[in-house]
Parts: sequence; C-alpha cells; structure tokens
Amino acid sequence: MRPLGHTPFRRLARWALALLLLPPLLLLGSVEALYRYGLSRVGELPRAPPPRTDFASQVLWASVEEGPLRLQPLWPWTLVDDFVQTWRHRQHGRRSAGSWMSGDVARRWLASRPRPERAPMLNWHLHGFALSVWISRHWTAEEVMAAYAESASFGRGHIGLDAAARSYFGKEPTRLALHETALLAGLTQAPARYDPLCRPEAALARREVVLSRLQALGWISEAQREEARQQPLLPPSSSAATTSGCE
Repeated sequence: MRPLGHTPFRRLARWALALLLLPPLLLLGSVEALYRYGLSRVGELPRAPPPRTDFASQVLWASVEEGPLRLQPLWPWTLVDDFVQTWRHRQHGRRSAGSWMSGDVARRWLASRPRPERAPMLNWHLHGFALSVWISRHWTAEEVMAAYAESASFGRGHIGLDAAARSYFGKEPTRLALHETALLAGLTQAPARYDPLCRPEAALARREVVLSRLQALGWISEAQREEARQQPLLPPSSSAATTSGCE
C-alpha cells in the first residue's frame, strides 16, 4: 500500500493550487507590464522639487488627500485593490494614500509638455497613469506636496500656493493664519465653485470642511477651529478683493 504522500491526490492538490494562483498572478503581471509600457512612452521623467514642510502645504495635502502626510507606493496589488474599492463604492471609494495628488502632479506635468498632434487621448491617459505610479514609487510625500503646491490653481489666475497667498492675503505661506490657510487649501479642487468673492457662502462652507478635517486629524483643537470660523474670508486690503469676473 502506497504512503499517502505519494498518492495522486497530492499531485492533484498541487495542480489545483497552481490553477487557483494563475489568474491573480497573470492579472498582477499584466498591470505591471502596462505600467512599464506606459512609462517607456513618457520619455523624460520629471525631477522631484525641493520638499516642503510648511504648515500651509500640509493643510493643502490634508484637504485633498483627506488624511495625514503619507505617500503609499502604487504596486500592482494596490492598484487592483484601488480599482475594486472604487467600483464597489463609486462616490466614496478608498484610495491609496497620496494617489490623488501624485496623479494630479503627473497630469499637470504631462500637460505642460508639447504633445504630438492627433495623439490618441487613450495614450495620454496611459502616460498619466504610468507617471503617477512612478512618482508614487520614487518621490516622497513632501516632494509630491511641493510639486502640487507649485502647480495647483487657486482661482483668478493664481498658480501656486505662494502666488495665491501673496494675492489673497499679502503674505508668504509660512505667515498665513489658520483661517487663511484653510481657505486657500479648499480652493484647489474647484477654484470657481469656491471663489471667496463670487461665492462667499460656498467658500465659507468649504473652509469649514477643511477646518473640521484638521480637527479630526488632531492638528488643531476645537478652540482653534472655533476661533478660525469667526474670521472673515478676506481682509479688505486684499489685492484680490474685486468681484470682477463674477457671473
């Protein structure tokens, strides 16, 4: 009588295990191959900017990423998990930490470069996907935050956190008060919708969302939040204090 270890059942179990593992391995390999192909078509890769650590930039990160300063590298399994979570929860799917901001930095960098005429839009999306994955694997959260702060639109033609802080409040970002920082951080995802001059009610509501998020993260106390809520949106001396361009 044969020992159990040498029976065909053991061989069958090995084949069953191989068949179970093959589809996910093929899927992960295909995702990585797609990334590498897209990256090979990007050409020159961007250089990481000097990292920023000022509080205003960190608030900007928290308002966009809805969490603390952390960048999760995008590997095939995290990309698949992000896709599944997004498909299951269409509006509130969980994303890898820093993925939205790294993707935005990648898209803005590609948009700043000349693009061949009649280039398929699918190629542009593929390049953006590949570059955002590359950034998540090779940059730090502080570098991604710096690139976003330098290139984001804050409305009224202001590009970059530094320019917006000077125009709206006449200050450098490091000198902004809490309520000023929260207002600017809330502008980047929809500058026209939250324009503090054309739509002050929406801007106030968005500022409150940012302040609530900072309190939830433990960055500010309830007393600091309440004090910031009592402050006006813009000072009367603001160089941006004109309603021109409002519809």
